[in-house]
Amino acid sequence: MTELISEAEDALILGLADLNTMGRILLENGKQEAAGSIKDFVPNKITTLFGLMTCGANFYKSISVTKHSEAEDLWKKSYHHAMVREQVDELLQLEEEWDAFLDSIDTELKTTDKQLTGRPTSQNLSADTFLTDARSGENVALGKYFGKGENLLLVLIRHFG
Repeated sequence: MTELISEAEDALILGLADLNTMGRILLENGKQEAAGSIKDFVPNKITTLFGLMTCGANFYKSISVTKHSEAEDLWKKSYHHAMVREQVDELLQLEEEWDAFLDSIDTELKTTDKQLTGRPTSQNLSADTFLTDARSGENVALGKYFGKGENLLLVLIRHFG
């Protein structure tokens, strides 16, 4: 018996397939770039990871949601369809592979999320919070970017889920 798939479910399947394909390509590119020199990867080639954010944003837009939880709600409703289930399972596997890749970078650089601040988790960052500029490798205080009359896009590349 053939499963009937709605237009919304078809968009979900196509969106997940695109996200999985591009996520896999970006992961393989990232692994190749990191294999060359992990020290060069962070300051010079980390832009590979920005592509993943673009893919995620395009996926959300294609299924008319704005948050991960909304996307999950959509695929939970359609998980009974084999094609949706296959794409969701592939995405979950890809997320695990990305986590393992990022953990390997942490290990090679001898960093962990526990070493970043030494402070408890908070909802706000103070101006004296020091971060590493991924492009320059320079340690900078967050306050350096305040008061310039521009919007700041701060990307903390530690968690993609």
